[in-house]
Amino acid sequence: MLILLSSNYEIVKKYIKKTDKIGFIPTASELDSDRWYMEKYRDYFIGEHYDLINIDITNETREEILNKFNSSDVMFIPGGNSFYLLQQLKAKDVLKDLISFAKNKIYIGVSAGACIACPNIEYLKKFDNKDEVVNLVSYDAMNLINGYILPHYNAKEKYSKLIDEVVNEHKEVDYLVLTNEQAIIVEDKDNYKIIDTE
Repeated sequence: MLILLSSNYEIVKKYIKKTDKIGFIPTASELDSDRWYMEKYRDYFIGEHYDLINIDITNETREEILNKFNSSDVMFIPGGNSFYLLQQLKAKDVLKDLISFAKNKIYIGVSAGACIACPNIEYLKKFDNKDEVVNLVSYDAMNLINGYILPHYNAKEKYSKLIDEVVNEHKEVDYLVLTNEQAIIVEDKDNYKIIDTE
């Protein structure tokens, strides 16, 4: 089962058991000095006494990362820069392992963590800054869903207008526009549904 989020806790409560070990990948937020949007999830899991396994893609070895993958029941990836997240996963050669994890266990992605589940993330160039992501040669991502996720619709007026602009410019693309009160449940690439979480 795959669970792709926009940005709330309700689906976490529904699909994660307190006995689950949660692999937590904060990598996408590393370029920001204020990582509040990542910390709120970490604080939530700690406050609710979940067993959290921090996975530092940038600074840990591939072997260390894979050992933590194997120890986790759920993978949780909060937001940040999608291009940077994809770059770091590819740099450590663990993207295929993360794909395998998602196909066999539970994967929860918030914002950037959801977007990298799409076939390719080049469509995010208007949303995420690529200037500091200099080593990403290919934008091909996890390809877990045949659609392109645009999260946080209606969260901010400016962001919503940008989403509308992208969707209208490329009407041939299967964009999946999500508010912060929606999530996508994915059984396989072509079998998914958008649900309300609140």
